[in-house]
Amino acid sequence: MLPIQFAALIPFYDTYGQNSTCLILKDGSREYFGFSIKTYIRNMFYDLHLDPKALNFWTYKILGTKLNTPVIIDDSLILLPVKFRKSVGKQDGCFGYVTNSCITDIEDNQITLSHNEVLPSLSQKSYILKKQKDAKLLKYSYTDYKKQYEFMWKS
Repeated sequence: MLPIQFAALIPFYDTYGQNSTCLILKDGSREYFGFSIKTYIRNMFYDLHLDPKALNFWTYKILGTKLNTPVIIDDSLILLPVKFRKSVGKQDGCFGYVTNSCITDIEDNQITLSHNEVLPSLSQKSYILKKQKDAKLLKYSYTDYKKQYEFMWKS
C-alpha cells in the first residue's frame, strides 16, 4: 500500500533516464519509487477504491478545465499541480503535486512546506495561487456533494 499522507510528489529521472517519483513525507523524510507520478496517483486511487476517470469528469464539471487541475482525494487532502522541471519529450511528466495543507509560503519559483523545506519550482506565484483558488472551489463542491449522501453513512 502506498503512503497517502505526504507533503509533495516530485518527478525526477533515475540513473537510466526513466521517470521516477520522489515522495516527500510530512516529516521531511523521502521515499523513492521507480515509476511516474501519474502511475503513483493512479495506484493510490485504486488503493482507496476511487475511480480516477469519474474524479476527472467531476473536476471538469466544477472547474470547466481538464489540464493541470488540483486532485481532490478528500476535503483534507487536495494536491496542487506544480511544474518542477522542463519536459524533455512529449510524454515526459514535468508536473508534480504538493499537498495544499502543507504549503506555508509561496514565492516565484519556490514553495515552502510546513516542515520548513523549500522546494524550487518552475511555477510562478500567481499560478500556484490560482490553483489554490481552484482547490478551494473543489473543496466547497466536495463538501456539498458529500452532504447530499450523508444519510447513507448514518445508522
